[in-house]
Amino acid sequence: MVICGPLTEVNESEEATDHFFNQYTNYSFTKIGGYGAYIQSPPHQQQGEFMLQIASEEKPRFMIGDNGTMYFYYDQESKEWFMHWDCF
Repeated sequence: MVICGPLTEVNESEEATDHFFNQYTNYSFTKIGGYGAYIQSPPHQQQGEFMLQIASEEKPRFMIGDNGTMYFYYDQESKEWFMHWDCF
C-alpha cells in the first residue's frame, strides 16, 4: 500500500491542480489508503493519518446515514483509531 504525503505543491499551482484532477478520480466507494473521498468537507482538526473509508454501497445493502461514508484514521503517536463520517 502506498500512502502519499501532503498535496501542498499541487494546491499551490493551478496547472498542477488541473493535472491532478484530470489524472485521478475521486473513488467514493470502500477503499484502503490514498485520500478520503469526502462528501461534505474533510475534518480540519482530525487526528491521525487517513487509513480507509467504508462507504454506503448497494451490493452489500450497507447504508450509513443518507448514503454516507465512514473515514478511519490512525494516530501512530497515541496508538489510537479515530472515525469521522458524513452523508448527503
